[in-house]
Amino acid sequence: MARIVVTSDLHLGITTEAELRALAERIAAEQPDLTVLAGDIGEGLANVRACLRLFEHLPGQVAVLMGNHDLWQHGNDSQALWENLLPQAVRDAGMIWLEDATWRRDDVAVVGSMAWYDYSAVDPAVPPQPAEWFASYKAQYNPDAIYINWPWSDLEMAQMLGDALVERMRTLEDDPTAEAVMVVTHVPLYRVQMFYKPGDLRWGTGNAYFGNMTLGQRLLPMAKLRRVISGHTHIGREGAIDRPDMPPLPVSVVASDYHRPVYLVV
Repeated sequence: MARIVVTSDLHLGITTEAELRALAERIAAEQPDLTVLAGDIGEGLANVRACLRLFEHLPGQVAVLMGNHDLWQHGNDSQALWENLLPQAVRDAGMIWLEDATWRRDDVAVVGSMAWYDYSAVDPAVPPQPAEWFASYKAQYNPDAIYINWPWSDLEMAQMLGDALVERMRTLEDDPTAEAVMVVTHVPLYRVQMFYKPGDLRWGTGNAYFGNMTLGQRLLPMAKLRRVISGHTHIGREGAIDRPDMPPLPVSVVASDYHRPVYLVV
């Protein structure tokens, strides 16, 4: 049986190299077949590359997703980072760019995506607003509005990444050699993965930029989906999603925070 480790929100440049080197040593002791670095790798391209080097010598293979912080400009255009610089950094490190790949071990598969928020994770207690409202007020809640300069809207990016992930899942659904699929995302996909503060409308509005419930619902009917692990919020969560005629779907958020990186083992 495959042994898979997932970590996220490493943030080299805020979290120190020594703290991440210690994390890599703990992961190595787990003897994983696959380690997934699920986004927010480093603050700036140089730190992304340096962070990847810390995990180059782990047992098994390493697969990488990006997070929103990885697309912050820091001297590089966000579109160039997404389309060229970050995929190349991952491949230069000998790792798997999980955004367009499927990892397989016998009948187990792992697919993943940065995913992107589409405002669907807003606290239901917040008065409904159109997508244009969330786009226009984003800078008041999330610095991505300032530091990401690619040409796509949040809804366009969420749709593009969601479509690609769903297509990879459908391929596995049709593959008789695949029995169980784990999905790893940077952005959470289910409400049980989100942290809400009842009565705090500012926090509840800010959650619009932290999850993609739409994509979660698109994946839910897929019979081979066995586990979802996400990052992004820095607040560890565990739960399960009920599904008609199928076992509940376990979902998690990796509890990594600045200076306190952690991992999950599956």
